[in-house]
Amino acid sequence: MDSSKPSWSLSSLPPELLEEILYRTPAESLVRAKPTCKQWNALINNKKFIYEHLRRFPEQRRFLRIDETVQIMEPVTRTRSETPIPHELQPRENIKAMVHCDGLMLCMCSDMESRIVQLSLWNPLTRHITLIQPSTRFTTSDYYGIGYGINKYQDGYKILRFSDRRYEDHYHCEVDYEIYYNNTSSWRTLDVAKVDWSIDTTCQGVSVMGNMYWLADKVVQVDLESIIIGFDFTVETFMDVCFCPPIYDNNYLSCFEGDRLSLIQQDEEEPSLIEVWVSSKLADDGDVSFTKHFSVVSADLPWLLFDRDMASHPVYYIAKNKRIMSWCEGVVVEGDRLPVCITLYEIDEGGVRNQHVTERHEENDYAGTFLCGYVYVPSLIPLP
Repeated sequence: MDSSKPSWSLSSLPPELLEEILYRTPAESLVRAKPTCKQWNALINNKKFIYEHLRRFPEQRRFLRIDETVQIMEPVTRTRSETPIPHELQPRENIKAMVHCDGLMLCMCSDMESRIVQLSLWNPLTRHITLIQPSTRFTTSDYYGIGYGINKYQDGYKILRFSDRRYEDHYHCEVDYEIYYNNTSSWRTLDVAKVDWSIDTTCQGVSVMGNMYWLADKVVQVDLESIIIGFDFTVETFMDVCFCPPIYDNNYLSCFEGDRLSLIQQDEEEPSLIEVWVSSKLADDGDVSFTKHFSVVSADLPWLLFDRDMASHPVYYIAKNKRIMSWCEGVVVEGDRLPVCITLYEIDEGGVRNQHVTERHEENDYAGTFLCGYVYVPSLIPLP
């Protein structure tokens, strides 16, 4: 009697079924699966598949930070990977800001002595990086954003640059605007009327549904009001989005559920209070407004932004069931020693629910890392 069994593998499945299985597979696993066979490699590299996979997994969020290595952590399972820092981003202390869009990180690096900025686009998952050449030059007074128009599949991604020379006496006081087209590697100057707002210098901006958003200040009648400014990459123009809730000392803008904004606030005088606001859907017709999502009052709340000269913003996102997932750094008092701990927090309306120390450093040996800490969604989006 023949006891042999017929061979079976995923590759023997009907193509449409195999494609559906791969759509449900995390992007990190797809990278590892590419060498399996030519059929899988061809499918995973297909642009239509890549964009559809991203559309189905828009909220597959990870925490990314750069210390001695690039560290990426899945905050639910706490699994973490480490890869070398691309040489284009070294030395790491030159990294000043990043903006995330569809798994791509727009990176701003600068040497403070020369004040010249290097701009690059980086996919941490595929480890591909490309330098963006300036039309003239980039400077530390520039703001940047990344997004896309109606058809990102055909037209690719766009990068916005605009300059704020208000604090540079040696340079002209005008603001200039230009946009970079990734598919043609070219810049175009934008004809923007004089604006009546100024970007909050602590806000690096957030990309949501292909458009950029910033916290800004604007004089309304005689009062200085806090507002949200947006840039629409389809029509390539700025827009006043909405007024902000009453502003605290520390305000952090982020993306919420893929189609809205979140604003998290923690007062320097009252760190035991955190307030979380969310906007209405940005794609809906009509006015955008913020409503309070929830508040947290607890004596054991951590500082989301550690008071260090090197720190710039907290690494957090608002999860389901009114939870804050945050990766923070903070000092722990141990007698005469003050070690710095990197801690993953889960915070809900009742306070800290879970915390897990992921790293520990002696303060004298620690230069600070969360200048380079971000939330990002892994994707297979290729660079041009």
